[in-house]
Amino acid sequence: MYLNHPRYGNTPITTNTPVTIEAIENAHWRYSSLKYFPNTVILADIKKQNYAIYPRALYVDIEEKCGTCSKAFIFFAQEQQYWFETLRFWVDSHCTHCFECRRHARYILTLRKRYDMLTSLANKTSGEKTQRKELANTLYCLGIIKNIRCIPACNF
Repeated sequence: MYLNHPRYGNTPITTNTPVTIEAIENAHWRYSSLKYFPNTVILADIKKQNYAIYPRALYVDIEEKCGTCSKAFIFFAQEQQYWFETLRFWVDSHCTHCFECRRHARYILTLRKRYDMLTSLANKTSGEKTQRKELANTLYCLGIIKNIRCIPACNF
């Protein structure tokens, strides 16, 4: 039913931490408007969070719909804990894309950065020119570059 996450799977991860529905919905302002799994609670360490006014008192697995592929996925409580306590994202940040779409976006970003770096080089070696052409072709095939003939010095 849910897309698979390589670390957490595709089903809610039960913790059976005894917390009431009221406590869950008061733990963060968004929880009351989301579909969540009440038996997946992980208590938060608010000293490790970045927040302006309200921290998250706990994390709970949340059902989401990917903004790219529109498939259902779970934003896991463990993943939220990692985002907000280890990576220190703002607690009001929210996961809007599934793991695979996030991975694909990072892949495209890596390709674009390498392409941009090669484009900015004044004196390219023949290997760098070849790699730039290959990257341009890949980005074109992915729909990132719309007109490959507009790329200067690509010689396609």
